[in-house]
Amino acid sequence: MARLCTQMSPLLEEDVLKSLHQREIRTIVDILQESPEKVIKTTTLSFKDILQVRRSIIANYSAFPIKGIDTYNELLSNTAIIPSGIESLDVLIDGGFLTGKIYELCGASASGKTQLCLTIATHIAHDFKQQVHYIDTKTDFSGKRVQEILEAKGYHDEVIGAVMERIRVTRVQDIYDVFSFLQHLKTSLHQEQDGHHSIRIIFLDSLPVLFLPFLGNNLNDGWGLMNQLANTMKYIVTEFHVTFLVVNLAVHFLEEENIPTDVNNECLSQDGNLVICDTVKPALGKYWLDVPCTRLFIHKIDSSDSRQITLMKSTYLSTRKYCKVTIQPQGVISASGIKS
Repeated sequence: MARLCTQMSPLLEEDVLKSLHQREIRTIVDILQESPEKVIKTTTLSFKDILQVRRSIIANYSAFPIKGIDTYNELLSNTAIIPSGIESLDVLIDGGFLTGKIYELCGASASGKTQLCLTIATHIAHDFKQQVHYIDTKTDFSGKRVQEILEAKGYHDEVIGAVMERIRVTRVQDIYDVFSFLQHLKTSLHQEQDGHHSIRIIFLDSLPVLFLPFLGNNLNDGWGLMNQLANTMKYIVTEFHVTFLVVNLAVHFLEEENIPTDVNNECLSQDGNLVICDTVKPALGKYWLDVPCTRLFIHKIDSSDSRQITLMKSTYLSTRKYCKVTIQPQGVISASGIKS
């Protein structure tokens, strides 16, 4: 809480502040909670002066109520649905990614998570002419793969160059680099005028790499940093009406041993449809489970290029539905419609 100082009011001179401090009135809360009669006895201020000081503090430091309808209208005017460009996935998530939300894409290693992110990023940068921020924690972002996707769709060099220019890749070494980038991003977005931001989606690929150094003795530090990251992401998506898509690993836990193992053993085939066991969980433990509003699970089908994307958790969509996609030179494309 702000401490009382001479800048708050011309009436708060040094001798007045000294008298207030002697009576343990040091902050703006203290002086607002204290009765004017006691402040009169403590200082040389008159009753009128004290009321003036209180009004000045309230005007500069208090929160003012706003109408609910104004907040609602602002939300409607700034909210957008961002299609992924993959028809079956868009049907699965009710049209696309909703701004102001955090989404998670989880799956086993080599299940196609990064391929899906590159496809979505390329689609948004090309079709919507918007910047895409891609935070690369594994240093494996492939500009060559983005170029291959665009070439397979028949775009010429000028278009390919423009699209790749809109995909802004930031390579980070640790969680502190992520915080530094997000702080810089917040500053940039604050400076943009009229509420029309040039960015609508941010990718973070991948999350577990950032917290592996904190396993063991530094676990409490890891939880604290995870909490800070979750709060920062929620602030950005809420304040600037963007979408966060976070990539995470999926593991499953054996109840007897309580250790993570390969997720593939928990995905069994029944009549051509995949059944996902309830022990499949995203990495990073119970705390992270409730951070994303929607969690998508991607799984490799046999040894083919086919993948199943399952809606495992959502605050606004029906879960346990899935669609099938395939990985092709032109990126991830639909293989079938939505199924339950």
